[in-house]
Amino acid sequence: MTTHETDAERRLDADAERDDTSWWATTWPFVKDDWFHLATALVLVVAVGVVLGELLTNWSGLDWVVQTDRDLAQDLAGGRTATGDDLAHWGAFIADTPVKIVLSVVIAGLFLWRWKRWHEAVMVGLTLVFEATAFIIITTIVQRPRPDVERLLDSPVDSSFPSGHVAAATVYAALVVIVFWHTRAVWARALAVVIVVLAALTVAWARMYQGMHYLSDVIAGVVLGLVSIAICARILGAPPGAVARHDTERAAETSTGVAA
Repeated sequence: MTTHETDAERRLDADAERDDTSWWATTWPFVKDDWFHLATALVLVVAVGVVLGELLTNWSGLDWVVQTDRDLAQDLAGGRTATGDDLAHWGAFIADTPVKIVLSVVIAGLFLWRWKRWHEAVMVGLTLVFEATAFIIITTIVQRPRPDVERLLDSPVDSSFPSGHVAAATVYAALVVIVFWHTRAVWARALAVVIVVLAALTVAWARMYQGMHYLSDVIAGVVLGLVSIAICARILGAPPGAVARHDTERAAETSTGVAA
């Protein structure tokens, strides 16, 4: 009797262990076609980014934009203060590559622990990888010179367009998408949006203040970040149980009932 109970307990323990770990293999949100769509979107984003960057760098028709960029860069450099230098340092810090990677890994890990599935964690990581890949290719091809002002720091990337820091800061908005997936609470959604907007604006100001980017570079960075989020969210879709998915399914059921 004791042996029988022990065997049963062991089977229960084994089943529990399988149930606890099976999500690693069963909740991966991508299928083969998704990778193709992602690669196609990346090619299109890079193509558009390269065209825009080349126009800003080499086309005289946008000289007025270039002049506005230069005037603002000169104004910011001429108005620097010791306090402003410190604020710009810490403002840009939140989008430094090591910081962004560490934060993304920690946040993704917390999401994996909380929901026992890949969806939210992949949303965080995928947007960062997509944005970074597009940025590296675009900036390598375009090679727009940085502002002709004293720069407050050095960078291994000597190309200005687009702003990788601002794009990386904007990609924090992937968290906004996840918040919208999981709650209808207005305060939570508003708080997430405000935090991400403030982060992107802070990094944008800091990078221009430091003489690393023009205004058009940081605008391009914001657009690249938002487009990266939109593409990844579209391909991934909302996870099971998400508020948006539930609302869509309920609306479809209502429409079906009315039609019947």
